[in-house]
Amino acid sequence: MAAISVTQMWSKEGGSGESEKYDSFATRFSHTEGYQVEAEIGDSPEDVLAATGIPAYGERHRSGADSFVISKDAQPLGPIFWIVTVNFTGSRFDGNVDIEWTDTTTSEPIDRDFNGRAIVTEVGEQVEGLTYELSDSICVIRRKFFLFNAYTASLYRHATNSDTFLGWPPGTGRLVGFSAKNQFKFGMPLEQWDVTARIQFRRPYMGATDAQAWYKRWRHEGLLVRYPLPEDPTLLGIRRATDDMGQEVTKPVLLKANGEQETDPGAAVFIYTKIYDSLPYSALGLT
Repeated sequence: MAAISVTQMWSKEGGSGESEKYDSFATRFSHTEGYQVEAEIGDSPEDVLAATGIPAYGERHRSGADSFVISKDAQPLGPIFWIVTVNFTGSRFDGNVDIEWTDTTTSEPIDRDFNGRAIVTEVGEQVEGLTYELSDSICVIRRKFFLFNAYTASLYRHATNSDTFLGWPPGTGRLVGFSAKNQFKFGMPLEQWDVTARIQFRRPYMGATDAQAWYKRWRHEGLLVRYPLPEDPTLLGIRRATDDMGQEVTKPVLLKANGEQETDPGAAVFIYTKIYDSLPYSALGLT
């Protein structure tokens, strides 16, 4: 069966709002609408509530506000006349940002002391196996978003900050964790995303710059060395490195910047290799 007519009632129009502390606007609000329905004899409340002209469950309020139908009530006034009350409820976008600072500590190999001098024995041999307790600051940011793009998030998982972010210089921050959660009913409006981001900030150490905080630092060494060719000392050839006895070495030796063997441990050459992309973290919209 179908309703014969549906007429909205101005006398049943209403609404209310509720504001949280310090807010100058309603953060939660509701609307009420009333309809007079002329139905057919024998129509059930379910028939009346589903009549054309009565807002459906989950339908947005006609004002465009983020208020949706959550309940409907049908009361008979006679054999064919009904009063239908429709209740909408909603809330403003939750713009609260939850920020938590913590830290983490890892052990990293070192070959220099606090003053930058090479850590060597009395006879100039490199000391291996020493580590440095490196403490990084971690910022955990939680907030809601209307939209979430997993592909964009994946790009930032492999990039450091190209801009100053939360007071940290470019190159010092890296997104080390990202999660986004949403729960909604099929066919209904999409709810807001609960997003949590973990950004780890690192102060450069062992002579690196801010931009190199997340670079890989490695000592220039190897089994092969360059050497001046006897026929033309301005040209360099390549051969296996040898020790003071002229025997080929079995362990890597230090190399100068041009690949020649370096015998002074204090003059070891270190190379910083970039492995992460660089992107503007302000574009994430986290703060």
